[in-house]
Amino acid sequence: MPDTYGINFDGWSNCSEHYLTVFATNEVDGLVKTPLLSMAPNVNEPDDNLKAESHHSALESVLAVFGKELVHYLFLVGDNCSVNKKLGPPHERTACRVCLPAST
Repeated sequence: MPDTYGINFDGWSNCSEHYLTVFATNEVDGLVKTPLLSMAPNVNEPDDNLKAESHHSALESVLAVFGKELVHYLFLVGDNCSVNKKLGPPHERTACRVCLPAST
């Protein structure tokens, strides 16, 4: 994984299982690449939940596999405001909230 990258993440539920996908976004030879880094359950421990702290912990664990830390990303794209706030301001990074129009 390169030194400069962005993080894209999204979560979803299937029955009682809660999953988190994590992608890295970076440029390679002038092209944007977005490889999948992880697609795993987000709630693994009895005290885990779907709040920002669990997402923060999960993202730290994923990045550690690639020898990176959460403070090194250039940008963050997620759809969860509380998680974006938890991950964004402390590191003085830009947290983007992606809003899709409601389907009719």
